[in-house]
Amino acid sequence: MRLRRVIAIALLVLASPGALAWAQAPRPTVKIGYLPTDSFAALFVMAERYLPEAGVNVETVRLAGGPEILSQVVTGQLQVGGAGMGAAGFNAVAAGLPVEYIAPLHSGYIEDYFTVRKAVWGKEVKRVADLKGRTVALNIRGAAVEWMLEQALKQDGLTIKDVQIRLMPFPDMVPALESGAVDAGILSEPFPTLAEEKGVGVRPLPRPAGAKATPITAVFWNKDWAAANPDLAHRVMVAFLRAARDLALGDGWKQGRNIEVILKYTTAKAEVLKKARPHVLDPNLEMDPGVLESMQRFNADLGYLKYKELLPVTKLFNFAYRDRAVRELGRK
Repeated sequence: MRLRRVIAIALLVLASPGALAWAQAPRPTVKIGYLPTDSFAALFVMAERYLPEAGVNVETVRLAGGPEILSQVVTGQLQVGGAGMGAAGFNAVAAGLPVEYIAPLHSGYIEDYFTVRKAVWGKEVKRVADLKGRTVALNIRGAAVEWMLEQALKQDGLTIKDVQIRLMPFPDMVPALESGAVDAGILSEPFPTLAEEKGVGVRPLPRPAGAKATPITAVFWNKDWAAANPDLAHRVMVAFLRAARDLALGDGWKQGRNIEVILKYTTAKAEVLKKARPHVLDPNLEMDPGVLESMQRFNADLGYLKYKELLPVTKLFNFAYRDRAVRELGRK
């Protein structure tokens, strides 16, 4: 008898106009821009696993480079995206466009990205300084990868101006190393590992003892969209934090379920991903802000910045949503 009364009350509640409206309310959709590299893995996991759990539909859009993603987020064609930190994003924030960085996407060690053609290393190119005048691949200029190349070259007295830059997508860099179209490059995983597996590339720089991972890419969203949809924006940030922790904690980058998600969005093979050097993610989405000043100065020296006074990290990043998500899920 009591059970029947409970069921009857539940049916009355569900039949109320408010409950029916909630049940019939359409799920919001978030459009996310990405590049096909596993440095975007946290966005992939968020899109596949945690946004659907949070009642959010996801539309992922593959684009050729970070500036395209940034442009579409600024114009509202996308709500969320990721890209290497660099001049385009810095200029957009400085100009007051409706975009804001909200969290790091991944960090890494320069030595894991700097790759030299195996056919020349130890022969014509016996040290980094021997790359002077040679062709080096980047996927874009004015972004973190160009700054990383500068840091690698500086270790042996060169600068970015001492090499010939050739732009190409990450997947094209391995064939370019194989054919001799380029002699070196900044490659994001899984492509440097693939170059090693194919016997066409080597990573010659040892990682210094005590080296700190460098923030390379960041997540950003349309600022106006977030302000107009604070609950949805919060759900996105919580989902991203959960995804980041899936990768950051334990052996997350090598776990089968995460590799399956990465494989869906990249051209990599499972055996290559398992051998790849893992990227770095902090489980609380913290990052060393000091590198942002160095990146800005580098971009200013090359004439990429459209402002004079360097922006503080509090101007570039809005960590309020991250901090709220960490408080809600607890610190790790």
